[in-house]
Amino acid sequence: MRILVLGGNGQTGRLVIDEALQRGHKITALIRNPSTLPAMEGLTIVKGTPVEPSNIESAWNAVPGDLPTAVIVTLQTPYKEGTRVMSDAHENAIATMKKHGVSKIATLSSFGVGSSYPNINALMRWAISHTSMRHGFADHNHVDEIVKKSEMKFVVFRAARLTMGKKAPVKFNNNDGKGLGIFAGLGGISRASVATCLVNACEKSTWDRSTPVILN
Repeated sequence: MRILVLGGNGQTGRLVIDEALQRGHKITALIRNPSTLPAMEGLTIVKGTPVEPSNIESAWNAVPGDLPTAVIVTLQTPYKEGTRVMSDAHENAIATMKKHGVSKIATLSSFGVGSSYPNINALMRWAISHTSMRHGFADHNHVDEIVKKSEMKFVVFRAARLTMGKKAPVKFNNNDGKGLGIFAGLGGISRASVATCLVNACEKSTWDRSTPVILN
């Protein structure tokens, strides 16, 4: 399988690339600055940005005869008013996917997005509502709308607080994080565990068209 990774030079994106390559998959990574990623066997790096539709199309066709069959998004969205990094990236990626007949897209999102907001701990609810975090979460909320209206086999993992810990067993809550208690989300999940989930989502149909909250 070849996977197009958007956000491959970020902390989680690099782990996604490592995880996928270790499993024998091929990766095309679309990033602004190719020098930030080391060359690796099975990795094709394309310079560009996912907010530009033509760049995604270029990345898609970077390896003739070996086109992506899935997309993984690990982009970070800035906490700035009106930001649409995630929204634009998903709209552009989905348009390209439809053109090429591909339907699987797996996205790293956050616990507190969409219908999971009432179930995260009170401190995080306050921060999402009253600080600049609200701009980034608004972008992620829009992504939820975009993928749910699409015909894609999407998986949006709403991760608890991200840590740099080792890969560990993952708990999946398919009920918007309900029942996790007053400290919901504070325990977190390692980026390595998230990377495993994202690659698993490309290989399996277990979580298709769902938005599970994930934590260790």
